[in-house]
Amino acid sequence: MTVTRAIGAAALFLMTLSSEAYAARQHRPGERISCSEVKYYVAKYSAALAEMYARNHGATGAQIERARRCLASNEAAETGQRRSYSE
Repeated sequence: MTVTRAIGAAALFLMTLSSEAYAARQHRPGERISCSEVKYYVAKYSAALAEMYARNHGATGAQIERARRCLASNEAAETGQRRSYSE
């Protein structure tokens, strides 16, 4: 009975490690996200929720700022306004 439990515990442990490794390969926080991906997630959820998710998953302040600039350039293009770099 204890051998069965030990094998079950080892299998559960290995499954957990393999799923975490798979998830880490699928999402790398250091990897850049495209403007279209930023726009997609903001449209699907909201800017605040997308930012909270990104921060909780290791996004840096510089990456968040890049995403904000991407959204600002998109809004300016949609309204026909010129971007001001002095803001």
